Amino acid sequence: MLVGLAALAALCSCSPDASTAGDDAAVTISVSACGTGWTNTAAGAHHITLHNTDSRAGSAQLIAPSTGAVFAEVEPLGPGTTDAIDVRLAAGEYAWRCLMEDEAAVVGPTVHVTGSAQDTTPGVRPVNQADLIDVTQAYERYVSGRLPGLLADTRELRADLARNDLTAARRDWLVGHLRYETLGAAYDAFGDLDGAINGLPNGLSGGVHDPHWTGFHRIEYDVWHGAPRTDLINQADRLVDDVAALRHQFAIAQIDPATVAIRAHEICENALQFELTGRTDFGSHSQLQTVHANLVGTIVVLGVVHDLLAPRYPALPHVMDLLHAALADVAAPAGHERIDADVSELCELLAPVATILEPRRTS
Repeated sequence: MLVGLAALAALCSCSPDASTAGDDAAVTISVSACGTGWTNTAAGAHHITLHNTDSRAGSAQLIAPSTGAVFAEVEPLGPGTTDAIDVRLAAGEYAWRCLMEDEAAVVGPTVHVTGSAQDTTPGVRPVNQADLIDVTQAYERYVSGRLPGLLADTRELRADLARNDLTAARRDWLVGHLRYETLGAAYDAFGDLDGAINGLPNGLSGGVHDPHWTGFHRIEYDVWHGAPRTDLINQADRLVDDVAALRHQFAIAQIDPATVAIRAHEICENALQFELTGRTDFGSHSQLQTVHANLVGTIVVLGVVHDLLAPRYPALPHVMDLLHAALADVAAPAGHERIDADVSELCELLAPVATILEPRRTS
């Protein structure tokens, strides 16, 4: 897969055009001849062809030798195969780092790029797996601290339904559901319980009446559409049991460090794709409140990765300003078009986060 650090191009709002890129000779990727063959040393657009002459697969990173910042990356690159990247380079020193399977990293000769160019690709200092451990543990503590409240919310909802107080049930359903919606970066660690707690009836043969559909949205549909009291209580019992199981499971589960950074963007995408389109509305019409909870969850994720992300992503202050503006617009609420625009821009600005914080091999 060609990575090419596409997200880095987004940081400078530029997209190198291969039709105008400098035509560089093929660069060799191997242990013995890493980075040889680069001939074009002018600043600006470069179209660089990479040829793996090694007997092993590997990856290649275009770096600044003095800092280790990565400007482009191709992975994987199989033995005997060729790939290419487009990148805009400022004046400076660059080299290729070749990372072949079962071999230590090799850095090729330094190439001195001269001249001037606009909208050049910024480099990003690599993050390694160890850098993400503290981040992941901090997020796990956040989730663990929210689960007791979530369990209490579902028990209160069950009590409302048991005494047939639908007004209270609608209120407490929303409280619990919104609390769950703030936990977006942990869903992968929840396994099948996420579907049981917050799943949709999509693909089920019985649709909204399918007996396998459970969780918050099933209760939402049943409460707002007048399901029998016995059915409501049964569904509430199942939800309480599933949240209790989640609390127990998460105590011994681990979040994949790579997913925390990925979810910062995916939470926003899901809000745009599902909530703002009404696809998850089963009667409560609470999409804007859910989007608000999603944005709060995104702020939490960006908070735990802040120290890693801030020195690598100059747009982060703007992202945070836009997040808080979007929260205010949703809470007001502003017009639907304005909220859509806020969330769409956020999704675009959050797209580079996963690539910037992706753990990279450097040795």
